[in-house]
Amino acid sequence: MNYQNIFITGSTGVVGKPLLKKIVENGHNVYALSRSDLHNEFFKNLNIKKIEGNILSDSLQEKLSDKNINAIFHVAGVNQMCSKNPEHMFNANIKGTKNMLNLGNQLGIQKFIYTSSAVTLGEKLGTEGNEDSKHRGYFLSKYEESKFLAEEEAFQLKKEFDFVSVNPSSVQGPGRVSGTAKLLISTLSKKYPPLIKNHLSVVDIDDCTNGHYNALAYGKNNERYVLNSFRSTSEELIKVLKNLSNWNGNPIYVPKLGLKAIAPIGDLYKVFSNSAPFLCSESARVLTHGHQYNGSKAQDELNISYTNLEEFIKKTVNWLIDNQHIHLSKI
Repeated sequence: MNYQNIFITGSTGVVGKPLLKKIVENGHNVYALSRSDLHNEFFKNLNIKKIEGNILSDSLQEKLSDKNINAIFHVAGVNQMCSKNPEHMFNANIKGTKNMLNLGNQLGIQKFIYTSSAVTLGEKLGTEGNEDSKHRGYFLSKYEESKFLAEEEAFQLKKEFDFVSVNPSSVQGPGRVSGTAKLLISTLSKKYPPLIKNHLSVVDIDDCTNGHYNALAYGKNNERYVLNSFRSTSEELIKVLKNLSNWNGNPIYVPKLGLKAIAPIGDLYKVFSNSAPFLCSESARVLTHGHQYNGSKAQDELNISYTNLEEFIKKTVNWLIDNQHIHLSKI
């Protein structure tokens, strides 16, 4: 088997967990980085060899030197919005990535699959983002900046192995309830949910998993691949939700200028609190910008089939119902 022995970071996160299971199902020997004992039982059940440490650890080469690692999946990263101190995010996303790339050189691996983000495309407002997009020249968020700089350094770093960047759009679907998934749960739990009219780009979590895994076999050296299952507008999404389910909510669309006007309240809150507000100037910029991504290159070259909007809504809503996050009839 090609790439028999694989090392993976971020294996218990939204992207990493289903990817880890797929790697195991395909017969690879897997070594997973973990900072704590919280997931010991999960690793044991999958016959995963746990490697203690984190992506900034200096001792990983010693721990992996006799494992004959053939490939690395570097999935770990930090995504924070409205953070009072984003330094930890920059360290994890930039220094952590460089550390894992250097580890790949030290271990003499053959291939490195890096989980970047579609936000690094930096497409201008109202335009379609793809692998060849020219960055707009300014960042909507500190997260975008940290991932952009991390990806830039990753491509520039001297590597003795094939390097592939996978750039997923907003990862959604069964298993996700954090981050932007809270917006869907909140919307389906209200009669009059507040929303904004915007463009949305989503990669189904199964498509994201397949895109990552297939990058191991088909991904070309020094290429990046945008993963995006479908594009929609918030209004179209609501229309499909209503047609497929028994949810009968009526969204109240908040003007973008109104959202930007109240965002500084979150900035002020951030100064006097240790917790991050949901809305601040940073998140308002992201929400009002919207995203339109094109994932056709990955579809063609990584041999994946994307989930459409209707299929995505059916399986996501049913999973949320089964796990008691929302109270509707199953579709």
